[in-house]
Amino acid sequence: MVESEYKDVLDNLATPVVVASPIFPEGHGFADDFIIQYVNESFRKTFSGLIETGTKFSSYISKLSKEIDWLGMANVALQGKKVLDTTFYSPIYSSWLRIYMNVTSSGLLIFSAVNVDAERQREEKLRFQNSKLEALTDELSLSKENLRAKLDNIEHLNALLQYNAYHDTMTGLLTKDKLSIDLDEAIKENSSFGIILIDIDNLKVINDSQGHSAGDSVIKTAATVFKQINKSNIEFYRFGGDEFVALVKKVESKDTLLNIGDLALELMNEYGITFSGGIALFPDDTKSKDELLQFADMALADIKKKGKNDIGFFRNVMQEKFSAKMSIQTKLSDAISNDMFQLYFQPQFIAATGELRGFEALLRWHDDKVGWISPEKFIPIAEESQLVIPIGTWVMKTALKTLHDWKEKYGFDGIMSVNVSPIQLKKPDFLFEFKKMVREADIDTKNLEIEITEGIFIENKEEMLSLLNQIRNMGIGISLDDFGTGYSSLSYLQLLPITTLKIDKSFIANITEENGIEANITDSIVSMVTKMGLDTIAEGVETQEQLDLLKNIRCKTVQGFLKGKPMSFDRCSKFLSGELEPVTIKNES
Repeated sequence: MVESEYKDVLDNLATPVVVASPIFPEGHGFADDFIIQYVNESFRKTFSGLIETGTKFSSYISKLSKEIDWLGMANVALQGKKVLDTTFYSPIYSSWLRIYMNVTSSGLLIFSAVNVDAERQREEKLRFQNSKLEALTDELSLSKENLRAKLDNIEHLNALLQYNAYHDTMTGLLTKDKLSIDLDEAIKENSSFGIILIDIDNLKVINDSQGHSAGDSVIKTAATVFKQINKSNIEFYRFGGDEFVALVKKVESKDTLLNIGDLALELMNEYGITFSGGIALFPDDTKSKDELLQFADMALADIKKKGKNDIGFFRNVMQEKFSAKMSIQTKLSDAISNDMFQLYFQPQFIAATGELRGFEALLRWHDDKVGWISPEKFIPIAEESQLVIPIGTWVMKTALKTLHDWKEKYGFDGIMSVNVSPIQLKKPDFLFEFKKMVREADIDTKNLEIEITEGIFIENKEEMLSLLNQIRNMGIGISLDDFGTGYSSLSYLQLLPITTLKIDKSFIANITEENGIEANITDSIVSMVTKMGLDTIAEGVETQEQLDLLKNIRCKTVQGFLKGKPMSFDRCSKFLSGELEPVTIKNES
């Protein structure tokens, strides 16, 4: 029977626990069943009515899982006096459960259940249990033999709690918290070591296309591979989500880390899994734990940009780029708060007649300390940091107000073309907010055109097509920018509700070269797209020869320095009023 003091211990545990005594048939050394001796308070609350004291364990087997040999597993634990565990899905509680079997010194079998779906503060529980057990130990006045038995049970419980506190339930690898502790210890030892930060490539695509169970399977497979590489000086940790960290001690050269990473990559590739990895070394790169992880992350990001499925070292230039990037990101936040952005407007002209088609609204940013900052430098950072969303909202509102004012003051009836980032389009409430802005601006929707890039169709193509069709149904034009540099093809254009195709300036730059293919390609694009009923705009037109050739192949619209540079609001207003001509390349000295 379970002693009253032992009951006190178990009832104060947050972990659900069942205690059972074995039934040995006469002449046999293996138990054929177990009598439920005790169920603690946590088990009653968590699994209400599932198991009752005084009953046989065999009567509950079918409720747990018919696929697991529970009695066999219990006998193995009983004979070997060791901790066993198994994980199974419980349809009753709609969750995955992990059952641990442990044998006390008196021969009782302890079952403890853990809901592996729940997030627990394991370290806090460990401290709580230790304090309770220590207090209990001080109060015990039993004989030395009984006290030893209780201490043995405490050690078993502590070992179980310690394991749960520092092991990831899905993979069995050590946790991020344990990595932090081990890094602190490695730094105190002051000997060379390194870390490899690993990120599984394209796991989000797997989750979205095949479901999270498929993504979990990839993570478990990766953990299996990493366990094969574990050695006395190599330990793998699950850092979070699809990220892992390898801590490699006693590093004699950088090649050691690279070889370990390459081995992991080779084994993973055999399973059809790819990952990107970043390496940072102590003390060569830094003596700070936080910086070590940060530098490894910078190296990983560099590998992602270069195509993934590879491993690379941190380099000082990465930190410089990161610092410059963070500086721009901070300035971006200030620019949003202090209304430091401006819109410039570049005119677009009908190639054959020179008639004004409209304007493309272009974002410009002047910082008081560093001067003009190129959009090519700050737009990618704005997109990565999500700051492009408030910036894009400001651009759209400002462009719509400008369009309304020009209509009122100058009778402008042309197109206002506004760039919209993929990040904005993927925002769940984009369409609602967009319709609201258009309605409040009181403009004719035929005068508005949004410019999108081909990259929005890499993910969630069907959702993007639905969104664009709704925008097109509002009477708003849709222009596909930078055609020919990304993912689209001419046949793919038939699916898109676009009204205009912008031919990238990289084609136009060499369009007049002898024996060049750009002229033939551009001619083919214009011919095909025109037959589809779409408008064509050639970007980057800077010479009369380029304009003449574009006229000859019947490209409808041109945009570039030859006809007009981007103009400030004031100069553009004067141009519309007839006071000034647009600034062209011919005016430069």
